[in-house]
Amino acid sequence: MPRLLASYNLALKRRPVLTPCVTGAVLFALGDVLAQQGVERKGLQHDLVRTTRLGFYGGAMFSPLALNWFKLLERIPIKNKHALAASKVAADQGIFAPFAVGMFFSVTTLLEGKGTKEVQEKLQNSYVPTLTKNWMLFVPFQAINMSVIPLQHRLLAVNIVSLFWNTYLSIVANQPAAQAPVSAQKVAEKAL
Repeated sequence: MPRLLASYNLALKRRPVLTPCVTGAVLFALGDVLAQQGVERKGLQHDLVRTTRLGFYGGAMFSPLALNWFKLLERIPIKNKHALAASKVAADQGIFAPFAVGMFFSVTTLLEGKGTKEVQEKLQNSYVPTLTKNWMLFVPFQAINMSVIPLQHRLLAVNIVSLFWNTYLSIVANQPAAQAPVSAQKVAEKAL
């Protein structure tokens, strides 16, 4: 593991934007593979286009935005480290998370070739339950991430934790619009 982190750090130094974007693409795609194989049990019926869509979203959409978002959060002018971490988490989960969840459902629905009506349906049915589950996972995680993890590794930490979150997102994104989002508990039960 130390060698892997050293290799990542070297790649990050050489390509500070490309490295986290490629990492995000791989981990988003892997989250979809886990969704399709571990939960949905698709076997040979695996939808490679869906996996590619999720990888594209993770690498080209989410990761560049999150990378710049973390840099912006570093500019919050609070001296007390506990208050600073709390402020970063509040901003992250109060501003970025609602935007990112909405962007995820909007972009992935459009990438499927669907229109704005389907985007509205997906948002209406999945946005609030997904954002609530996001807060349950990422408020505590980001409290640790913002206070302990160095800036250059925060997106990597988020992407690693997001592997399982992306599995959940992939399942919710690929449910019919009229269907209520699957619970995280059901995802875990199906995976076992």
